[in-house]
Amino acid sequence: MTRQIRNRCLAVLGVAVFAAVAALGGCIALDMAAEKTYFSNLQQSREAFLASIGKTSITVFPAAVRRSTITYDDRASAKLAEFLNTSGLADATASDRHVPITGPWRMNQARMWRESAKEFGEFVRANPIGTRYALLPEYLGGKTEAGGIHAYIVDAEGTVAFQVLLNSHWEEFSRAKPKSADDCSTVLIDVLRDRLKPHASQKP
Repeated sequence: MTRQIRNRCLAVLGVAVFAAVAALGGCIALDMAAEKTYFSNLQQSREAFLASIGKTSITVFPAAVRRSTITYDDRASAKLAEFLNTSGLADATASDRHVPITGPWRMNQARMWRESAKEFGEFVRANPIGTRYALLPEYLGGKTEAGGIHAYIVDAEGTVAFQVLLNSHWEEFSRAKPKSADDCSTVLIDVLRDRLKPHASQKP
């Protein structure tokens, strides 16, 4: 993947538009109809979230680890909360509550991504948090190594504000070759640092 193509892909993902992951090069093919069906005001919500970096608060839930069944990695919430706190990106609180993800495993990763984001937003609406935002990591397990990393950030009303999708087409993922849930958390921290830190540095 050339730098130009990779940067274009990263820009699309950073805006959190929803997509089908293309097989060639891991680029993103926009599906605006799916975006409008699942979410509203996504751009405005994203802009508000990024503007709050460095002065906001986030509840971090344990990672949902999806294989044939769903388990949870409680260490992920503590690890990610520590990162957000020490990096100055947010006042983060680790939760021990497991977010129920009931959607089926699909070959279409982007569809799983959308469905889990919507389900997380519904959970937060039904279970109020004491912070401005909430973060749910989701790791897709394979036989010998992870198949993908997702992260969802919603506001206190459950509105999606920011997301991450990674798989083997992405350099950050393929370079690390994560195998365990802890490996996935490490990769996710690196990606969040890369995506969010520049917005914190822009604060006066």
